Parts: sequence; C-alpha cells; structure tokens
Amino acid sequence: MNQRVQWIDVAKGIGIILVVLSHAPVNDTLKSFLFAFHMPLFFYLSGIVFKPSSLTIGSFIWKKARGLLLPYFIFSFITYVFWFYVTRHFPFNSGDEIDPIVPFSGIFISTPVDYQLTYNPAIWFLTCLFVVEILFYFIYRISKDKKWIPFFLIGCGVLGYASSIYIESNQLPWSILVSLTAVVFYGMGALTKQVWEEPSWRKTIVSIGILFLITYIAQHFNTVRVDMRGNVFGESWFFYLGALSGSIGIILIALKLYHLKVLSFLGQYSIVILLLHFPALNLVKASVYYGLGFEMNETNTLPWTLFYTVVTLLLMIPCIIVLKRVPILLGKARPKHR
Repeated sequence: MNQRVQWIDVAKGIGIILVVLSHAPVNDTLKSFLFAFHMPLFFYLSGIVFKPSSLTIGSFIWKKARGLLLPYFIFSFITYVFWFYVTRHFPFNSGDEIDPIVPFSGIFISTPVDYQLTYNPAIWFLTCLFVVEILFYFIYRISKDKKWIPFFLIGCGVLGYASSIYIESNQLPWSILVSLTAVVFYGMGALTKQVWEEPSWRKTIVSIGILFLITYIAQHFNTVRVDMRGNVFGESWFFYLGALSGSIGIILIALKLYHLKVLSFLGQYSIVILLLHFPALNLVKASVYYGLGFEMNETNTLPWTLFYTVVTLLLMIPCIIVLKRVPILLGKARPKHR
C-alpha cells in the first residue's frame, strides 16, 4: 500500500511538471500532445484515491468543499489581486484590454468564457473536480452493485461529448459540462486502482514508446487540439484513445520511478503548483522580456520551454514551504502534535 501511494504521488509529480511545461511558451506540436492527456491523467489519479464513504451527502460535500473550494476561493482572490496590480500590465499579456470586472466575476462562476479565468487559468480544475467528486459519489451510492457503475460512466461520457458538440463553449458554472467527461476518467481510476503493479524495465520502455506513439497519432488525426477546460475534445475515439494511452504511459513511468523523492514531493504538493504556477510563470516571462529583451514568440523552442518550466518549479519551492506551515489555506487540518 505504501508503494502504491508513492507511485501515485510520483505520477502527480510528473503530471504537474507537464502542466507547467504545457503552459509555458512551447511548440504547438508538443503542446497538443500534452493537452491530449495531462488533465485526464489528473482526474484518473483523483479517482484512484476515491474511498467508499459512509458519510452522509451533507458531510461528504462539506469535506470536499473544505479540501477543494476553500483553497480555490482563497487563491482565486490572491491571484486576482496579483493579476490586477501586476501581471495584467505586462505587454505580452492582454490584461489591459480586459474589464477587471469580468475576471472578478469569474472567481465565482469559474468558466473560461470571455477571459473570466484570465487571472489564473489553471484554477478551474478545483471546481470541476469538486463537481466530479459529488457526481461520482451519487453514482457509487446509486450503484449498489458495482457492475452498474460502468454504464453510468458511459452515459455521462455520451452526455459530455454531446455537450461539446451542441453547446458552443464551456458555459455552465464550475465546469459542469466538463465534469460529465472528467467523471469517466475519475470512475476508471476508482474501478481499476487494484490492477497496477510494477512491470519490468523492458516491458515499461516498450509499452511507453507504443503508448506515447498512439497518443501522438490520435492527437494528430483529431480534428482539434484537445482543451478539456474549454470542453473541446474533437473526435471522441481519438480523444479517449489519446487520453488513456498518454495517462497509462505516465503511470507506467511512475510505477518504475516511485522511489524518486523529488517527483513524489512535487506530486504531494501538486495543488500548490496548480494554484500558483501561472503567476510565477508570468514573472519568469517578465524577467526574460524585460531583463533579456526577448519577445515571447522567440522563446517557444524546447530549451526555452524547459527553462521556463524549471525556473517556475523552483519558485514553487518557497511557496510550498510557507504553505506547509498554514495548511488551512489548502483545506487541510494542521497535523496534531503528540
């Protein structure tokens, strides 16, 4: 069990690195490849740690609200203020053209429509995960026999995909439409948590190569670049094939590297990185723009992308150290001293 927990943290660590990398100035091909699976991976990993609960619906909602909505609102206000006074004025952003009331309202609505989340685009994940957790709680409770859960998930997947076709954008608050697709990956995680075991290096290398090739091909032939936040998936077969192949590839890597403390550390505090990497990344961009005199479109090569990613992650370390001292800001109780 301890090993299983470690590899989950490592998988989250790898995943959050890829999230930061995909939000940095990056080549379009690499960006499309990462967008094909990095968010489905996080919903899948969240499902793996789902535990059947005897809590009442009210108690369950309160628990999830404390763990997800409390940090969401705290850091939405913090990063909005930072955006208002600092990052919206950077010339490589479009902040000066946006009415500040729009992103302020986005704090409560949590949709990417009309720049509502421009102050911190990645933060949508927390409200969406909250909706997904509640939705799967009901699915699990209704399905007294687990064999019915896959049928509920298929139904959600069909509705979610239909919404991406017939509804122009992710317009409902808290990414409710996206949650219909996200819960499919969450449910898969909950149902398959026991199947993972550490493979040999030979099988791992061959499998990862095949899986990432499948992801690349699936995204290449998809009609659009996948954008889960915007409820944009393209062709359903290509989307699910790419998302699952990429996610399994990362999990296989994590199963072999579960002992790497640096990845485990990043995974354990992936919520901090998710909440704060966008403001930090904007500061790194500003240092490159003002300090080195480079335009952003000149820095979308792989060496620059790695530079942005590494420096942004290094900036997250002091943030993690500070927030470990005040876990309430992350919706966690302060550890009891014996």
